[in-house]
Amino acid sequence: MATGRDVAKLAGTSTAVVSYVFNNGPRNVSAETRAKVLAAAEKLNYHPNALARALSFGRTASVGLIVPDIANPFFGELARALEDAAISRGDLLLIGDSALDVDREAQIVAAFVERRVDSVVMVSLHEHPDFSAFTRAGIPIVALHPVDAASPASSVTIDYDAASRAAAEHMIGHGYETIALLNGPSESVGAGHHRRGFAAAVAAGVAAGGASIRTTEVNSATSRADAATMALDWLVTPDRPRAVICATDEQAYGVLHAAHRLGLRVPQDLAVMGFDGTEHSAYAVPALSTVRQPIPLIAERAVGLLRDAESGPVHEVLGHELELRESCGCHDEAGSAHR
Repeated sequence: MATGRDVAKLAGTSTAVVSYVFNNGPRNVSAETRAKVLAAAEKLNYHPNALARALSFGRTASVGLIVPDIANPFFGELARALEDAAISRGDLLLIGDSALDVDREAQIVAAFVERRVDSVVMVSLHEHPDFSAFTRAGIPIVALHPVDAASPASSVTIDYDAASRAAAEHMIGHGYETIALLNGPSESVGAGHHRRGFAAAVAAGVAAGGASIRTTEVNSATSRADAATMALDWLVTPDRPRAVICATDEQAYGVLHAAHRLGLRVPQDLAVMGFDGTEHSAYAVPALSTVRQPIPLIAERAVGLLRDAESGPVHEVLGHELELRESCGCHDEAGSAHR
C-alpha cells in the first residue's frame, strides 16, 4: 500500500507538502506542485488515512447512534434519516444496537467513548439515563426522548403524553365503549407517557358527558411477535375490547395478525390504532391508523443540535400527526356502526 512518503518521492516534494495538499493546509501549495502531488497519488493509488487525518484535527467525523432495537422499522427509518443528515455535513453514522439489553447499552456507550466519536444520538433503555461517560469525555449528546431538565444532554422529542391522548380521544370519538391500551412493559421507558395520555383522554371524555367508557391496560414487549402471541389469547376472552390503542406500530401489527388468525374483522369487530407512523403502517392490511412522529425533522434537528452543542443543552418538542386510515374505523367502506 502506497504511503505519503511514496507520493512525495514520486512528486519530488516533501511529505509535509503532501500533507498540506490532502489536508488543504495549513500552508498554501502552488497549483503546479499540487498537480504533481495529485498525479503521483493517482498513479500510486494512494488514499490518505482518514482516521489519522481526522485525529490530527481533533475530530473523527463520526456520529454514534444508540437504539434499543434496530430491527424495529421505526429505529431503522430513524437511522436512515440520521445518516442522511450526518452525511450531508460530512460525517459518518456509527450504529450501536442495544438489543433491549441494558448491559449491552453500557458496552456500546464505552465503545463509542473509546473510539472517540464526535457526538452521540441516543434512545436509551433507561427512564433516567446516565450520560456521565460522555460528559467526562467531552462528547455532546442528544437524546430522542424526554430527559430531566438538569440533564447535560440535549433532547429532541414529541410530547408523548399529548400524542397518546390524541390517539385515545380519536378512538373515543368513534363511540367505542370498551377501549384497551396495549402498552410496552409496565416499567419501560415511555410506558408512563402512554398511560397518562390514555387516562387523560378517558377522563376528559367522561367529564364531557360522554357514555361510560370501560378501559383496561395490557402489556407486551414492543415487538409484533410478542404482541401477537399475547393477543391470540387475549382476544378470545369474554372481555375482549372493541378497540385497542397500541404504544408502537410493531405491537399494532401483532394485534392485526392475531385478529386475522381469529377471524376478527378490522375495524368492524376490532378497531386498532398504532403509534410511530412508520412507512410500513400504510401497507398493513387494513392500512394502520397511527400517530406519526416527524422522523426526518427529528434527525435534522438532532444533528443540528450536536453541531451547536457548545451553547449548552437544548430541549425541543416537535409536533405529531394522526394518520387516520381503515384500522381505526375511518374510511370504512362497509359503513358499520363502531361500538
